[in-house]
Amino acid sequence: MKTTLPLVALVVLGWFHPSVGAELVPGVWKNITPNGVVMTPENHVFCQGVTLDSKNPSTLYLCVCAYDVAKGGLFKSTDSGSTWKRIGLLDEPLHIAVNPADSKHLYCVDGVRGATLGFWVSRDGGENWLMPEGFKKVTEKPVGTRDLYSIAVNPADFKHILVSFHSPWADGRNCGVLESKDGGESWIAHDPPQTLKGGYGMAVFFLFDPVKGIGNKDTWLFTAQEGGFFKTTDGGKSWSHVFQFPMTHGGNQLYRAQKGTLYSGGYQYPARSTDNGSTWEQIKNGLVYSWYMGICGDGQNIYTACTNKDQPFFVSPENDGVTWKPLNEQKFSAVPFEMAFDPIHKILYSASWEEGLLAIKLGSGR
Repeated sequence: MKTTLPLVALVVLGWFHPSVGAELVPGVWKNITPNGVVMTPENHVFCQGVTLDSKNPSTLYLCVCAYDVAKGGLFKSTDSGSTWKRIGLLDEPLHIAVNPADSKHLYCVDGVRGATLGFWVSRDGGENWLMPEGFKKVTEKPVGTRDLYSIAVNPADFKHILVSFHSPWADGRNCGVLESKDGGESWIAHDPPQTLKGGYGMAVFFLFDPVKGIGNKDTWLFTAQEGGFFKTTDGGKSWSHVFQFPMTHGGNQLYRAQKGTLYSGGYQYPARSTDNGSTWEQIKNGLVYSWYMGICGDGQNIYTACTNKDQPFFVSPENDGVTWKPLNEQKFSAVPFEMAFDPIHKILYSASWEEGLLAIKLGSGR
């Protein structure tokens, strides 16, 4: 029998209205965090992932995490952040994936704390969630944990999924990657890279762009908080160590620019690869020494921000990617865990640590 999460209570299902309206002034960041979700360093409530529905980009999913899981959960907006609704009963949702062919079909990875750790599937837009029996089975020993950290979906096949872990596997040292080719019903456990030093929290990505003809379904990137970046071209059978600097605690985001160049968040500075992840270099010009996680682009420019206090978001043209400057005069004391861009309405979103969910209109959209 599959584990089922019922509909949440009416008090939780009620619509939330942000304290500041969602009308955006072009070029100005606005906080559109759901009303009632208070994010301060003292109460340890923060945003982790933000995901848009590619078919309906005004539909957002926001993962709110908290040391006290009762204060977090999954929130959904269907009007670009004007109103919000808490959905499902997930304690610590970290990242959501939306099927580009079916807006009601979602995946979620839940981890770090709470009673709902693991991989979940929704067929009704996030109201109800199921944990597949195959996931339960594969996370018995030698894996021995359901504490997940990131998810990657094959851009050519939504049933082909990779997930990584927050906690080590049962051997207490490292954690590898789980792969499903049937939408989460069954899984293959891939051992971690042999030279991986360990640590908590890993991320995994497909290095595959079928539109540009770059990579394939077996080309992946594995990033670690200790040991750096690793690449496989044979679906996890072997790994090459491709970058010495680690990802940041909390995760990293990967963005592929129009010409195929990859950008990643990272420790000290973001990183850049011009050969589909086989080699990487830190990008420093105009950026401050810090931690970087979220990084995103709109087809013309790339955007990121850091963990330092009172710092702006930074921008670089996609045809450059090496030289950066402040996006505007606004400064924040938070890092984007994840960023997302709505190409229809020209809105950039940043799910951040202390600041909550920020939005900025970049151009003339609908």
